[in-house]
Amino acid sequence: MSAVHEDLREGGALVLGAGISGLACAHALNRRGVPVRVLELAQRAGGVLRTEVRAGFRFESGPNTVPASARAFRSLCDELGIAGRLVVSSDVSRTRYLFHRGRLVALPASPAALLASPLLSAGAKLRLCSEPLRRLRSRAGASGAEEASLEAFLEERIGREATRTLGGAFVRGVYAAEIDELGAESAFPRLVAEARAAGGLVRAMLRNKRAAASRETQDLPGPASGSRSDLLSFPDGFEELPRALATVLGEDLVLGAAAEGLERVGERWRVITPRGSFEAPRVILALPARACLRLLEPHLPAGATRPLAEVRQASITVVHLGLDAGLLPPGFGFLVPPDAALRGPAPLALGVLFPSNLFPGRAPEDASAVTCIYRTQDLAKVHDPLEQARADLALALGIERPLPRVSLTRVWNDVIPRYAVGHRARVEGLRGALAGSAPGLSLAGSTFDGVSVEDCIASGRGAAQAALDSAAEPAPIRTTNP
Repeated sequence: MSAVHEDLREGGALVLGAGISGLACAHALNRRGVPVRVLELAQRAGGVLRTEVRAGFRFESGPNTVPASARAFRSLCDELGIAGRLVVSSDVSRTRYLFHRGRLVALPASPAALLASPLLSAGAKLRLCSEPLRRLRSRAGASGAEEASLEAFLEERIGREATRTLGGAFVRGVYAAEIDELGAESAFPRLVAEARAAGGLVRAMLRNKRAAASRETQDLPGPASGSRSDLLSFPDGFEELPRALATVLGEDLVLGAAAEGLERVGERWRVITPRGSFEAPRVILALPARACLRLLEPHLPAGATRPLAEVRQASITVVHLGLDAGLLPPGFGFLVPPDAALRGPAPLALGVLFPSNLFPGRAPEDASAVTCIYRTQDLAKVHDPLEQARADLALALGIERPLPRVSLTRVWNDVIPRYAVGHRARVEGLRGALAGSAPGLSLAGSTFDGVSVEDCIASGRGAAQAALDSAAEPAPIRTTNP
């Protein structure tokens, strides 16, 4: 290690993991004058935020966008000096589709459009439209009550058909999970809280719409947006964000430094890596569940790490295709509801994005870019993911199997945690156990606080603040080379 790693001020912190949560955490600590090291297993920072360029096509192998309302994201971009590089999605991106009975059907954007839409039966529409008349009572002590599954919560409000068709498709797009696998409060805490506060889902949506209309859009850094459904990205792709963070961190970002062990040394914690042993009074674990489990288990009472062992994570296969222009309908892309295959042939993909419809520079002028997203387990019997993607596009778009100019397949293992019933309460218990038995250790990232880019940034920044708030006597980072 270079000398700068051996001569730091007191009160340092180690961040394990250079995904967006870990990078955001380290940046927040750095801005507060805290000496920090980020230790990352891989040879690049950013985790699943990865932009890849092939033959003039720019593909996002991880997240493609964030909502224009993403306050933590936009604040972070402002701090990095890159908010001015943000670009707003095109107007056509506001059109989203579901695959329904053999074709793509646009999601309704208004109550009138909903009534005219073929996505739901007349009975399902009546059930959904009557939801505001069936007031949802805010339960006393709801946080301590048995959590409902997301499917049960939505079904009680809008009926089974709308829950499976609309809610089920949305959940597949966000969590790569089925709607009955998630806990309502664990997976969508804001949705449940707002529905309880307003007395129903539709009431909450109307309240949010009024609040959004009254807010000034200029109070967020970066470009102004004209719609709540607008999305943001960067001209060179989403990897601009972790690259900017890595540049600011400089030598404080240590790549190829997998956390192989965690030891208590007096009032400090020692992290053992192939690049050396690092010591600091505070360590933030921004790692997947299994890595956290391995490091934390020796330091917590028996059973305390059970929440980490119980987290199920989805593995994702992403297939990118560069196609000729003129094959895609105007819009963001489409999702496939969970019961679509019961009504006839349906795509195997969870969803398909049309990136070249969203932002400029995603494809050459005479071409279009497509991203097909699969659960890796669903491809177990598929010989060639690219051929499956071609078949899915042909089925959904009503065309011959397209011949791609270029293609790229990327597999991400165990990247999207599924927040089952009780997950939120279990995470709170785990954090309580850390505070009692392992002071100085804290958690951040998608395993704990939400899977979106905005959630992960907020989690990292929150972990940084919590580490500062709980700091006892400061001690210096010490680095020992192997």
